[in-house]
Amino acid sequence: MRNADERRCDAALLLTLWARSVKAPREDAGDRLWQMKLAFLAALGLSRDEVRALNLNFYRWTWGPLSNEVYEVWDDLEGAGFMCPEERFVFTRRGLELAEAFYAEVVCDERNVIVREALDRVAGEWRGETRTGDLLRHVSAIEIAPPANGASAPVPIQAVAAGDPLLEPIPADRARGWLTVEPGWRETLALAMNPEARATLDAAIADFREGRIVVS
Repeated sequence: MRNADERRCDAALLLTLWARSVKAPREDAGDRLWQMKLAFLAALGLSRDEVRALNLNFYRWTWGPLSNEVYEVWDDLEGAGFMCPEERFVFTRRGLELAEAFYAEVVCDERNVIVREALDRVAGEWRGETRTGDLLRHVSAIEIAPPANGASAPVPIQAVAAGDPLLEPIPADRARGWLTVEPGWRETLALAMNPEARATLDAAIADFREGRIVVS
């Protein structure tokens, strides 16, 4: 099970992926099926590279790979005010700013080159109009060896039984790489994704701007 720090980093990484996979994230960032399948493609690419960066478990469901952790990410991002939970997601200004900063300062860190390549590969292939139907067909045809089947031959995802696991995070002892996030960024994410802490900070900033507090 992922810890709170991993959950926040997963949210920031997926926010970055989704922002880079559409032309105008503040107008249309895709629906739940679109974002879920992009998350799967990124997690699959990282898993095949044996990189521990997204701590997501996927299993086969009605419309292909599904992850309960991605639902938690949506809750976290909506609660933090980074995305609006409409029929098709829309990024807020703060959400897009965070995605761009996290990409520039964390994902593009030379220590995270494999992570950046995995995200850029997915975003580059699908960026543009959100073609959810095409994405669903593409993902359903991917051949994978489900974890529960051990060393069995890969099969198309559409042939896997509903409820069966499809993908698990790379165990730490098997990882050849991982997402490196500096302590300062971890603190930033902890504050940004804590509504109560953010409200306190926003109130302090407002007090300072209105001259209600004096900084000596």
